[in-house]
Amino acid sequence: MPYDLFLGVPTHRVPEVVAASGLTVDGWIPVDPLTLETRFDDVYAVGDVTSVGTPKAGVFAEGQAAVVADRIAARIRGDEVRSEYGGTSVCYLEFGHERVATVEVTFRSGHAPQGTMHGPSAELAASKIEFGTSRIARWFDRA
Repeated sequence: MPYDLFLGVPTHRVPEVVAASGLTVDGWIPVDPLTLETRFDDVYAVGDVTSVGTPKAGVFAEGQAAVVADRIAARIRGDEVRSEYGGTSVCYLEFGHERVATVEVTFRSGHAPQGTMHGPSAELAASKIEFGTSRIARWFDRA
């Protein structure tokens, strides 16, 4: 088929090392959608490799990782483990002309997605820049 511009998304699947690990079922790592625990004791999975039911986007993986970190830290300290994953995150939508909107969306297993859109606005464009800057600083220890 002839085309001038092709935009494609490759088939999404777990990396081969994950598939070979024995953790996957039907191509994904099944996890408890609230705790991110796998069927193996003390093994968690987050992000694109799970079957948790949220979009395959970094903001959801970040929220999942925070829950797992809280749960592991509570176990180490001997505290009651309470942290659960709620499936909520914020996504930024570019509208051009320095305007951005946000969608706060919740994906919970067994429920229809729910979300609220705000904007677009120049203020939210600034918020998006701060969001990216804060992640780079935290993840890569850059000021």
